[in-house]
Amino acid sequence: MTRFTSSPVLLVALAALAPSTPLRAQSAGEALQVRAGTVELTFGGRLQTQLNTSSVETAAPSELFIRRARFEVEVRVDDRVSGTIQPDFGGGDVELKDAYLQLDLSPSVGFRAGRSYRPFGLLEQTSSKRMLMIERGLRIRGLTAAEEYATVSGLGYSNRDIGLQILGSPEGAPLGLAYRAGVFRGPLHGSVGSQDSYQLAARATIQPSPILRVGGGWSSRHFASPVDGDPELRRGHAFEIDAEYGGFGPGFHALAEISHADLDPFADRGFWGAQLWTAYRTEPLDDAGTMVEPVFRLSVGDPDDSAPTAGGTLLTPGINLYLGPLNRIMLNLDLWLADGGGDNVRSFKAMFQLGF
Repeated sequence: MTRFTSSPVLLVALAALAPSTPLRAQSAGEALQVRAGTVELTFGGRLQTQLNTSSVETAAPSELFIRRARFEVEVRVDDRVSGTIQPDFGGGDVELKDAYLQLDLSPSVGFRAGRSYRPFGLLEQTSSKRMLMIERGLRIRGLTAAEEYATVSGLGYSNRDIGLQILGSPEGAPLGLAYRAGVFRGPLHGSVGSQDSYQLAARATIQPSPILRVGGGWSSRHFASPVDGDPELRRGHAFEIDAEYGGFGPGFHALAEISHADLDPFADRGFWGAQLWTAYRTEPLDDAGTMVEPVFRLSVGDPDDSAPTAGGTLLTPGINLYLGPLNRIMLNLDLWLADGGGDNVRSFKAMFQLGF
């Protein structure tokens, strides 16, 4: 994680860029763009204000906070060279989400260097500006449990990291094959003494039809034994398969993934989980683009019996009200049904999103 206590350099740079050329107006969810010669800047962002509750007795009953406040700049120098910078101002500090350079040598081969998503998982890499649910997985204050997304992301198999990746979508490849693979610093970076720790991850997708995409991924990271000095390192592995039907527009839309991961290779503990999102978005109800979208989530987490964290099932009914392509009001009710006689927990969430 990279944080900054202030961002005067970023603000000055954006102010300097603003008068360079006219902005192209946003239309139907299009991003804002500035062109200067061969260089093209694309601006995007989101502001998400969230209200949530928790039925956990040790947690505060309700909370209101800025979930995300992001400003994204994509710089395209030419057909080969591009990059993205995306800071997040949510929570008071500035956290750097994306910061990478991409070199596209051909449709078949490109390279990405910097901080970006590890190539693992469909739900993790679905933009928070468009995802159907308020949270990607189990997030209830005061509750620690083993749900699919929370476990895979919490262990560092997915989410963002600094690394070097190779990627591409070869011309003429069957079923629109695309791939991405890389080496990353990994969750233990800088914390294992004189030893070298790193992570590997890879993902491939195919598109059997215009409305169906199928993918699979692998992620491998080090775990450290709890000893003084230089700990022993062992690799843990995670595997996932996923599918997406439909898209982020009117009609039916579904995203699903199934994962299996090592929780602790020293104790031979494992985990499997599955998650499904479904939604149906109406056609625009008026000229302003108002749309209604009922949503539902089913997520299951099942750790080994010896694991310290219990599993269970997360059910989330909800509804999204769109006030244009990216501006919306979202309502979710998270119901956590714990396995093994644990406490069942609930959380109501409301989020208000301004997106561009």
